[in-house]
Amino acid sequence: MYPEAPNFEQGWVQRNKVWLLCGAAFLGFAAGIAGFAFWVLSLVGNSGPANLAFDKATANPVLAQRLGHPITKGRFVSGSINSTGPSGHAELAIPVSGPKGAGTLYVEAHKRAGLWELDLLQFGPTAGSERLDLLSSPAPSQ
Repeated sequence: MYPEAPNFEQGWVQRNKVWLLCGAAFLGFAAGIAGFAFWVLSLVGNSGPANLAFDKATANPVLAQRLGHPITKGRFVSGSINSTGPSGHAELAIPVSGPKGAGTLYVEAHKRAGLWELDLLQFGPTAGSERLDLLSSPAPSQ
């Protein structure tokens, strides 16, 4: 009739094994979700349009002067890529940084006949709302 008194001869682990198993299952599930999210983000960050945009941006002398060398790509590229065979569309935000500053590359691209082409490539600094058009910005005069 009365609840059974805890057996203090058992160790803490033995008395709480159900909670430990539930906690371990939850941590395993959370780690699996985090791993999947990291995998998806790395796919977007290493995609054709992301690499094309980053290569074009780092070759731009105006951006190189603004951020310094080397320019590095951030880990968490966001956006969407829809590709079906030889055609597709991508809209991405790629974090970039250099010794002099940081910001985001904003990219719109389309895939036609199996090749990605950039429609929009802009740099937005972390501080400020201005945009630098990297597809039409002229080389600085020297």
